[in-house]
Amino acid sequence: MCQNGKSFVEITNEKVFDSLPLGIIITDQEGTIALCNKVAEELIGFKKELIEGSPLQDVIPDVTLGNGSFTRIRVRENKSFDESKIISAEVNPISDESEILGYSVVFNRHFLQTEAMPRLRSKDLDRDSDFEIADGAFKNIIGSSKRLLSALKVAAKAAKTSSTVLLQGESGTGKELVAEAIHCASKRCDGPFIKVNCPGIPADLMESELFGHEKGAFTGAIYQKIGKFELANGGTIFLDEIGELDKNLQSKLLRVLQEREFERVGGNRVLKTDVRIIAATHRNLQEMVSFGDFREDLYYRLNVVPIVLPSLRERKEDIPLLVEHFLRKLCIKLGVKSKSITKRAVESLYNYDWPGNVRELENIIERAINLAETDVIDISDLPQGITNRTSETKRPLINLEPDGELASYDDYEKAIIKVALNKYKSFNAAGKALGITHKTVAAKARRYGIIE
Repeated sequence: MCQNGKSFVEITNEKVFDSLPLGIIITDQEGTIALCNKVAEELIGFKKELIEGSPLQDVIPDVTLGNGSFTRIRVRENKSFDESKIISAEVNPISDESEILGYSVVFNRHFLQTEAMPRLRSKDLDRDSDFEIADGAFKNIIGSSKRLLSALKVAAKAAKTSSTVLLQGESGTGKELVAEAIHCASKRCDGPFIKVNCPGIPADLMESELFGHEKGAFTGAIYQKIGKFELANGGTIFLDEIGELDKNLQSKLLRVLQEREFERVGGNRVLKTDVRIIAATHRNLQEMVSFGDFREDLYYRLNVVPIVLPSLRERKEDIPLLVEHFLRKLCIKLGVKSKSITKRAVESLYNYDWPGNVRELENIIERAINLAETDVIDISDLPQGITNRTSETKRPLINLEPDGELASYDDYEKAIIKVALNKYKSFNAAGKALGITHKTVAAKARRYGIIE
């Protein structure tokens, strides 16, 4: 016999059990915990002595005993549950022929580890070790793909400066989220973060919205109004969809960037401002400059630190992480029981092109949560627009069947120009893909009525 009355074999087994990189809990038939290793002890936040002998659901309220059920478990922090720290577990019965003797709960250290996409390895779910999340400001931006991390590295560096930032990316890629993260990680974090949705404000009211107005400045101005730039003093102003700003306001914004001063509408007093500008757009501003739709000098003033956010189809490896994040977030928001999702449903989401990007994915998950009749979301709970499109086989552009009729050359040209613009979103990028100039793309797009 060895120490504490245990045999050499018992001590060896215990050491091996504790040395495993996975957290493991073993229960009896009723779900009372019989064994718990060190990793599980660390993750759960209770001492081993308190865990062993306790009912499993007293220690982990979220867990459900069953065959292979995927479970998301909140981790304890300072004796209370921390909603931001989630691990995953696989619960399986321990059987002797037809009899269930107990259950095993196996989980690991990886944040939101999932088997929904087997092509992902555990190391793929860890953030790049070279990327430090400044004070947790970027923690709400879910993903570990190289394209996303590359953009976030630039954003984290930009947060340490006071330079103007231009966020570029399609609608729904999280530009506002990144802008707020930059603000929160900056020295201005204690100051205001003021958001302005440029296309959401009528052009005739935008100047007043940005710079304020004096009483009596125009019909209806019955009181003095403080503008967004004044409200943002000492902090950050986020100008979303800056490409929609008209030329008159572009020149006034340029003055703010150059001189750090402005006047209220109807006023004659020059007001100084200490504000950092973060602008965002889904449009190609450089192309707008070439067509005379955006001031060149303003473009260069805004484009000091450019950050391009990838579309969801460019970082599809993040889809399983985003799905798990939205499942947890939306189940809490909607006040419903936690739901999981099948592998084939995630596969279907993975194969979709996501024109609406992350915002569209979040909406689809919320819809599935509301419509799913069980706690497991399957492919049948997804919209047909997604499941049908993922299984479509692409037909060739040109009909080469012997008896097939050829369309006119103009029809083919119109089709390929339209496809290129839908895919690449700008004349310049479409032109590069097609091997022609952006001016040619623009001219043909107007000729065929693709754009006005």
